[in-house]
Amino acid sequence: MEISRPNETTFLIGRIDPVLAEVMRRIVPSADPGDSEKARARIFSPPTEEAREEQFFQDWQELVQPELARLFQSSIETVEGDLKRMRSNPATGEATLSIPSDHLEAWIHGLNQARLVLSERHQLHEDDLESNPPPANDPRSFLLLQLHLYAYLQELFLRLLERR
Repeated sequence: MEISRPNETTFLIGRIDPVLAEVMRRIVPSADPGDSEKARARIFSPPTEEAREEQFFQDWQELVQPELARLFQSSIETVEGDLKRMRSNPATGEATLSIPSDHLEAWIHGLNQARLVLSERHQLHEDDLESNPPPANDPRSFLLLQLHLYAYLQELFLRLLERR
C-alpha cells in the first residue's frame, strides 16, 4: 500500500493488495452490530461507571445515545460511499482508493466501530490482538488481519488529521 496526498483535499491509497482491498470492503458490514446486544452495548457504552446510577443511565440513553447512533450511521455511510469508488486494476488486481480529507474523521469513527463490533462478536481480547499472528489454518487469521488493518488505518488517519 502506498499513501499519498495529491492535493490539499484528497488522500490517495494506492497499490492496495487484493486481499487488503477485500478487507477494506468489509468495514461497513463489520461495523454493523446487528442483533448482538453485547456489540451494541460495546459501541454505545456509557463513558463512566456512574452509569450504574439510574438517572445518569437514563439521561445517557435519552440524550447521548441517539446522537451517537446518528454519528456512527453518518460515518458508516461516508465510508461506504468512499469504498464504492475504490477501483481495481484488472492487470494487477491492486486497488486504489481516493478519500476526501474532510472524510478522515468519519473513517476513524467507522474503523473504530468495526473494530469494537468484531472484537465483541468474536470475543477477542487485548491478548488475542497482541499475540503473534496465528497459523494460517487458524480460523481467526482473517479476522485478526481485519482488526490489525483497521487499527493501522485508524492510526494513519489520526496522524494525517494532526498534520492538517
